[in-house]
Amino acid sequence: MPEGNPMSETSSGNLIPPPLAAAEESSLRTTAMIGYVLLLVASVNGLTAIAAVIIAYIKKRDADGTVWQSHMHNIIVVFWVMALACTSGILTWPLSFGFFLARHFDWASVSVLSVPFLFWFVVFPILLIWFFYRTIRGIIRASESRAY
Repeated sequence: MPEGNPMSETSSGNLIPPPLAAAEESSLRTTAMIGYVLLLVASVNGLTAIAAVIIAYIKKRDADGTVWQSHMHNIIVVFWVMALACTSGILTWPLSFGFFLARHFDWASVSVLSVPFLFWFVVFPILLIWFFYRTIRGIIRASESRAY
C-alpha cells in the first residue's frame, strides 16, 4: 500500500480505519453526550429529538469503526421507535374517545377501542421506560467512553 493511504491492511487483507486522534475521539464523545441530553429534553418538549437524530446521522460516518458508532446507532433507533410510537398514539387517541362520546354507543365498538387503550395505557408506558433506560444507559456508557 502507498505510504499516504490512511487505511492500513491486516494480515487477512481487510482494511481497518486508523486510530482516531484524541481530539476527534473527544469530539465524538461530546457529540454522543449532547445527543443523549437532547433526547432526554425531548421527553418534555418533543422537538429536540429531531436535532439529536440529525446530529447522529451527520456524525454516523465519522464514528464508523469506533465505540461511538454504537452510540450514534442507539440515538437513531431510540428516535425512530419513539417517533413511530408517538405518531401512532396521537392518531389513535381521538378514535378511542370518539366512540365513547357518540350518542349511539355500541358495545361492539369496545373491541375496536381496546387497541388504542391498550397502546396508551400498557404499551406506551413500557416504551417510555425503554426510552429512559436506553438514553440513561447511553449517557453512562458514553461518559465512560465505552460502546453502547
